[in-house]
Amino acid sequence: MGHYPEPRAGAIYTLQFLQRKYGHLHNEALREASALCGLSITQLEELVSFYPLLLRRPVGRRVLRICDSIACHMAGAPALLDEAVRLSGVPLGQPSADGAVTVLPHVCLGLCDLAPAALLDEAAHGPLDAAALAALVAPENTGGQ
Repeated sequence: MGHYPEPRAGAIYTLQFLQRKYGHLHNEALREASALCGLSITQLEELVSFYPLLLRRPVGRRVLRICDSIACHMAGAPALLDEAVRLSGVPLGQPSADGAVTVLPHVCLGLCDLAPAALLDEAAHGPLDAAALAALVAPENTGGQ
């Protein structure tokens, strides 16, 4: 945190680091971030609730986010989201039984040139079709069984 003009300036990066470390931002992670950044738990909750890439609930080891912005929607994202749920075998937003993957819709990934697009963890993919999506959620890519 020493390279920021003040500790609070690194709050987002601290939250991202802790999410990678723990898988999601549970209460202890927020307490840790609070101590590092000098922000209250409430201020950190406000940040987490604003940024959809920050997660408070448990998710799978891999997170597949399907963009549902207008460009991706028009390019077929709703069908891809349904297919991702079918392929993962779990309801939207829930970790798979083996804890390998969670599928989430995402309001805009900023990947309109790749529509329909997705993020698998932090890696961008697109344009996607059913075959490319199936490869993304295959067990060898998600660590599942």
